[in-house]
Amino acid sequence: MAAFLPGRANNPTTTSGWLRRDSPAGGTPGPLLLGWCAVAAGIAAGDGRGPWSLPLVLIGWGAVLVGVGNAGTRAPGADARLGRGTPWVMLAMVLAVGVAMRPRYYAGGGWAYVSDALGVAGGLLTAGSILWWLRPAPGERGAARWLASPASFWPIVGLMTAAGVSMIIAAPQPRIDVFHLLQVSARGLLDGSDMYRQQWAPSHAGYPAHQLFDVYPYLPGTTLVLAPFRLLLADVRYGLLLASVVTAVAIRAIMSRDGARAGIPLPPALPLLVLTFPGSMYALQQSWTEPLLTACISVLVWAVTSGRGRWAVVAFAVALASKQHMALLVPVAAAWPAFGPRRALASVAVAAATVLPWVVVGPSDFWGDAVLTNLGYPVHEDSLSVPGVLAHAGITTGFGPMAVALTVAYWLAWRVRAGSAEFCAGAGVVLLTLDVMNKQSYFNHYTLPMALLVTALAAAGERRPGPPAVLAQRRVEKRSSAAPS
Repeated sequence: MAAFLPGRANNPTTTSGWLRRDSPAGGTPGPLLLGWCAVAAGIAAGDGRGPWSLPLVLIGWGAVLVGVGNAGTRAPGADARLGRGTPWVMLAMVLAVGVAMRPRYYAGGGWAYVSDALGVAGGLLTAGSILWWLRPAPGERGAARWLASPASFWPIVGLMTAAGVSMIIAAPQPRIDVFHLLQVSARGLLDGSDMYRQQWAPSHAGYPAHQLFDVYPYLPGTTLVLAPFRLLLADVRYGLLLASVVTAVAIRAIMSRDGARAGIPLPPALPLLVLTFPGSMYALQQSWTEPLLTACISVLVWAVTSGRGRWAVVAFAVALASKQHMALLVPVAAAWPAFGPRRALASVAVAAATVLPWVVVGPSDFWGDAVLTNLGYPVHEDSLSVPGVLAHAGITTGFGPMAVALTVAYWLAWRVRAGSAEFCAGAGVVLLTLDVMNKQSYFNHYTLPMALLVTALAAAGERRPGPPAVLAQRRVEKRSSAAPS
């Protein structure tokens, strides 16, 4: 690997390695796209429980590590090996095939079929948008041209939003503890109850989830953000659906700002990946809270790149006050020159002030639920992680391998800490490494680093001349300008 130049990181407008704007041999999105596709296929295969799930996730993890680890190197022949269109074609194929992976579990009836139809349409249109964007046919008009243009963004968002609403209606009472603890804690918050002292049903006998019954394993920010949706719409999942839409919109804004400024061609459908990834409606049905975190991080990056420092501090603080493992991103954010240690500490302070009332009111309850519960989780043999597979074989690893892996991940994040794309890539590496080496990782946990990879691509993009359609358009324009009038 090439030596990292520390001085370069002090300039927020400079990027490095595979994200360098001036590197003819770098700039391919191939490794990150390969990593995204492999992880997406892995978590969707058997809902993350099939025999191919972990091998695919490990391939994706390795691709991301290589992509970020090769920062600053120049690989001869990289263009010939990857091809400018190949990573995007692969991405479109994963989206097109992934629409068939739509587990329902707790959904049924006509609304489930409506959700399926809308979700399949959104996924196929996103895949088609990417493929048409690559086509060397700049003179195309009509539906094909519309599909590959930014105009297709909002209709596809509308389709996926309608699919999400339909799924929520089709599964009004999913038998998963996350849904019940969020619903009851949000209602309790409005009544002045302490979520760390509540139970999620009157008795164990009437509790349909058979999992966490009187434990709130998150930080209060999760319920604070979702409580208005419980009050107004009777279901916290509407808030999670809105958070996914906010993520897509923020990534689009990041792509428009950074991509246009650098003159980088990107498929307009790129931000839609956070809505159309395989199994997206499954994640919404289960009430998993990762969309809140993806929204916070995407808004953080948008705020930093648009010069809204206070918004950035608030967005990161909300993430820190919502889920414990987001604290792992504090060093990455502090090392990002455009955000820096001062804003990172401010976010930590705001998050701590948000959490403090629950600590003061019930310190032992908070410590037992939010800290000891997570630390005390055993290694599950069905976990989509290395420790889970080893535990199935009767092997216990302890914390040592994770510590080593996270050290490597932080080192990679430190090396490429210059810009917004590098921050997202570094954060993605850290959280993906955590998931791979954690004692309990499942479908939902991987969706956060996947969103970070999409945001990294949106902020950095394809540092090359562009896809065939763009190149053909440029040739046509050049010939037109050279023709005699």
